Amino acid sequence: MKKRLFTFLSLLLVIASLSACVGKDTSSTESKESKNTSEENIDPLGSFSEPVEISIGRGIDPNYKFDGEDTPENNVYTRWLEDQYNIVTKHEWEATAGEDYEQKVSLSIASNDIPDAMVVNETQLKQMIKAGQLADLTDVYDKYGAERLKDIYDSNPGLLDNVTYDGKLYALPETTLPSAPLTWIRQDWLDELGLEAPKTLEDLEKIAQAFIDNKMGGENTLGIVGTSQGGALSSTFLTSGDHFLNFSSLFFANNAYPGIWVKDKDGKAVYGSTTPETQKTLEMMREWYAKGILDQEMALRKSAQEVLVSGKAGIFFGPWWSPYNLEDSIKNDPKANWRPYAGPTDSSGKINSNETTGSTYIVVSKDYEHPEAVIKMTNIHVSEKDASYEEVVADKQMTSQEIPLFMVMGHGDQLEYAVTSTQKHLAGELKLEDIDKVNYGFAYDLAEHVKNVKKEPYDDYNIQYWDRAGDEAFFTHLYAHLNGGSAFINADINYVRSIATAKTKTMELKWNNLKKLEDETFLKIIMGNAPISDFDKFVEKWNEQGGEQITKEVNELK
Repeated sequence: MKKRLFTFLSLLLVIASLSACVGKDTSSTESKESKNTSEENIDPLGSFSEPVEISIGRGIDPNYKFDGEDTPENNVYTRWLEDQYNIVTKHEWEATAGEDYEQKVSLSIASNDIPDAMVVNETQLKQMIKAGQLADLTDVYDKYGAERLKDIYDSNPGLLDNVTYDGKLYALPETTLPSAPLTWIRQDWLDELGLEAPKTLEDLEKIAQAFIDNKMGGENTLGIVGTSQGGALSSTFLTSGDHFLNFSSLFFANNAYPGIWVKDKDGKAVYGSTTPETQKTLEMMREWYAKGILDQEMALRKSAQEVLVSGKAGIFFGPWWSPYNLEDSIKNDPKANWRPYAGPTDSSGKINSNETTGSTYIVVSKDYEHPEAVIKMTNIHVSEKDASYEEVVADKQMTSQEIPLFMVMGHGDQLEYAVTSTQKHLAGELKLEDIDKVNYGFAYDLAEHVKNVKKEPYDDYNIQYWDRAGDEAFFTHLYAHLNGGSAFINADINYVRSIATAKTKTMELKWNNLKKLEDETFLKIIMGNAPISDFDKFVEKWNEQGGEQITKEVNELK
């Protein structure tokens, strides 16, 4: 398994494991039996009789290390796709994943020069529908969609309805995994100081102070680590699923929801970053920063993750899959016992989080002659692979960098099933052969490998009961699922969904500047470079510079 260089890539590798690698198994009932299919005898997993070319727009990670001379356009997966299915993928353009890719997509839409297919966000999807740029996928999905693909969407109610307008299916949506931030803490430090796990904000403050006072990570021990250079203080309605190394948890515990649209006491939409609850949280964070509880170099470091690796940090906030970013921390200190806890809670004892809204979609140009090729590529991505895949790919993990038009695709309960089936297998309550390998291939893989790394007692996930060297390829997968995954699925979370889930008309013009104003003001307040009274000035400027009109547009949303 290649070293994960960035949080973004780490998530892609997690998701790739959950979806793209669902099977190196030859028992699929949908396995193609013939490469000579026709319109009269459609095989969702059959090869085209002649090569079919598809030109795509592609987001790439320039830091990803391919094997040999492989590239995003020409690699082991794309060659296998061509050899086995006669699907030839070409890149009309490439852009660095993230902001550069988003800008390239938006430029393609504005110029009405779009590739045969690409992955877009919700705002871009709506723009393309309005501009009449997209193919109606209703019939081709019905005809060519594999049983596995349809089962996945059926297990995620409402997903296809959300991309169906006037009875026409305009996109294939990703199956967004649920997410909420957990408090990750050095349990070995807690135990050494005889402290209980944190439940409230007050607990967190006391624990962080104790870590610092007792120099648990050495002379320059840090309490709570958060965002780094260019990072966000909290998640937003556009980036709601990634809570890694931000401070969303502190806001949620004060019933504040910056970055999303919530209802005020009169039931009207209000931007969460402009509420008194957000101001209260900023004031608290300002006090914590002044005491040294928050990392004094927050938002200045090139990488906050490097602090975790160094062993100086005791607390951070992140989703269940955070252990994918703790590999080096545990390598450097095998006693680094990172454990997750749901919370902190608000004053009433509730654990709050915004609800995942940001999503991506595969769209197809209305001018593309073979939309069925896109459906088949998605079928192949989610289905069990035939013997040729094992022969070509072997044990290499396929990620979004190899797989064209990659998206998260899995049953709605995939995480819960993976965690509980592995736990039951460890407890002797579920035999390996009784795990649903067809629909939850990675859950089977987890259970198959778990006893290589998990020592007894099997229900204790502290680091001393793991043998990382027993199966290095699967240790992180299992540590993330059993440690983080179990804490997450057992948490009773109060989800608050944003009223707006895509940009409105005025946001298209004003949002970047408004977000810059927000980020700069909040950081200055927290770090003591501006008084807390500047929050009121921020709200006033935000409304004057477009926020008032945007709020009106959000209130008009159906």
